[in-house]
Amino acid sequence: MKVPTLSCLCVLAAFSAPTLRAASAAAPTTQVLPAVDVVATPIVADTTVNPFGFQTTIIGREQIEALNAADVAAALRRTPGVTIARYNPVGSFGGGEGGAVFLRGLGSSRPGGEIKTTIDGVPIGNGVFNHPLLDLLPLDLASGVEVSRRAEPVLAGNMFASVNMLVPRAPESGQFIRGTTSAGSFGAFSEKLEAGGRWGPAEIYAGQSYRRADGHRPDADGRLANGLARIGWHVTPRLELSYLAHRTDNRATDPGPEPGAGIPPTRGDVYTTAAWLHLAGANWARAEGAGGLKAYVSDGEANWYRRGTSANADSLNDYRLTGVRWRESQHVWEGGEIVGGVDLDWTRGETVSVPPGVARPLSFGPESFRLASAYVGANHTWRAADGTQVTPSIGGREYWHEEFGRAWAPQAGLALRRGPLQLHAGFSRAVNFPGLEVAAFSTVAIPALGQTWRTLRPERLEQTEAGIRYDLGAATAIELTVFRNQGRDRFVFVPPPPPPFRFINVETFRTQGAELTFMTRPIKTLSLFAGASKLQATPADLPYAPRWSLVGGLTWRIMPSLTLNVDSSYVSAQRAGSQARAGGALNTERIPSFALLNARIGYAFQWDAAHRTEVFVAVENALDREYRYRPGYPMPGIGYTFGLSAGW
Repeated sequence: MKVPTLSCLCVLAAFSAPTLRAASAAAPTTQVLPAVDVVATPIVADTTVNPFGFQTTIIGREQIEALNAADVAAALRRTPGVTIARYNPVGSFGGGEGGAVFLRGLGSSRPGGEIKTTIDGVPIGNGVFNHPLLDLLPLDLASGVEVSRRAEPVLAGNMFASVNMLVPRAPESGQFIRGTTSAGSFGAFSEKLEAGGRWGPAEIYAGQSYRRADGHRPDADGRLANGLARIGWHVTPRLELSYLAHRTDNRATDPGPEPGAGIPPTRGDVYTTAAWLHLAGANWARAEGAGGLKAYVSDGEANWYRRGTSANADSLNDYRLTGVRWRESQHVWEGGEIVGGVDLDWTRGETVSVPPGVARPLSFGPESFRLASAYVGANHTWRAADGTQVTPSIGGREYWHEEFGRAWAPQAGLALRRGPLQLHAGFSRAVNFPGLEVAAFSTVAIPALGQTWRTLRPERLEQTEAGIRYDLGAATAIELTVFRNQGRDRFVFVPPPPPPFRFINVETFRTQGAELTFMTRPIKTLSLFAGASKLQATPADLPYAPRWSLVGGLTWRIMPSLTLNVDSSYVSAQRAGSQARAGGALNTERIPSFALLNARIGYAFQWDAAHRTEVFVAVENALDREYRYRPGYPMPGIGYTFGLSAGW
């Protein structure tokens, strides 16, 4: 194994050893210290398996702060099975290699994307070209992030995998206000203010955040600005009505490749995103089950300005995502559950392409697509006298698309728990329909494609997963998950010969591998996490699918007021760039392996039970390693952040 891999593990061991020695040396003293809460798990908060046998990883608020994460890519950078790409310290440049996440080798296709990003389960992204834009997710105001590495048709449709932002809620009682500000290397500055509370049946949360940085290279600047408010009203103890509003306005600049990188110059190109999200919901509970209804509207724009810099066409995109989500669960017999619902989604968008020196721009739209789907699933839990629980499940989702016809996505799963042992296994067929991108691309990019996009079918992915977890006591757990994704009907455009130039569902691909994680808390003030992922991709040039990635982290409460967080990673050499929609296109970009180490140390002043202030220092790339996510795009060297947070 390569030396960087060992360096990551040695760093973790170096931090762990003094901790254990300090703990044993402190045993004979008679000094009485204040009670110390159990420290949070580093890197990820938890990995859960639901009754349908699907695994989800949650990165909570404490983990986000410990990672000193500025955006979603930074928050997920150490999650096993996740690869990221970016250009800038702050801001994601238009998705793809400029700022994206990839799950088990999925998510590199442009235009169109297999991974969906959501806020509280409703879609957020570029409605015209149908791919995620990470800057639309307000990480600073999230209570956490859920990562689903495969699709679960009964819970979420029209995707291969997903990243969902969890919406913040007010505390159970009382009021709160808290704020954070920080400054650091590369002209970085951030501020955040949150407030809320509960008054009888009413619940209110409001927050705003702002981040910017000049960047580590000329034209590597970025800016993120967000505001979010949520109002909840508990009409009865079993019925809650809610409304959420989110506004975001962001900008990122492309620093361009270094000379000699073999990539066309793009320095100074600018990508801006802005959006409004309105989400109204109702949730109800009853003795036999529960249900919910959501209605959402997301108006946004995503604009790529580059005529005056790289001499490419400006791309100006406006879109509206609208939809309804209804879901019911019913316990119709002892130990059994039936879940069902309906999703309705409308995508409306328009785009204008403005090439340099052209008097009449090319335009598309406004046009709209409609997708409806209905799903049903059932599970049953058998409980044995020795405490063993076995839960088999089955379900599926039927789709109706107004342009691309019907599709069926089945799933089946099994979950077993016996004492400290947990097993899960599942199969599902993921379905991903083309969006407006195929019609828009045929108008503003390659008009010769004509109406051939109307012959397309949805992309399909057969997903199989099995996992085992063993809890070695209350403070230690080890988990192994193996998976296989077999994709087909990936759509591409194929040029002549033979004519005509056309869209076609033709490409296949496969990813398979394993993920191993280990979590332990040897003492109440120290928590450790380590993970390893192995991935094999076919074709071998699939971008952002490293064969090996290793992660590690620790949280150490050195004393009641002083906490140290460390995270490290190693990523093996990999292909880079986007997975083009051109038939037979090869990815020739390669980036070498790299290892990184980051740390954060914070000192808290607890004035009383309700008032707390923390000062902190974070170090990024503490070993000052050279690394990059794309050839010609070096990432920052060592950098520092100094911050202050207070709340009551």
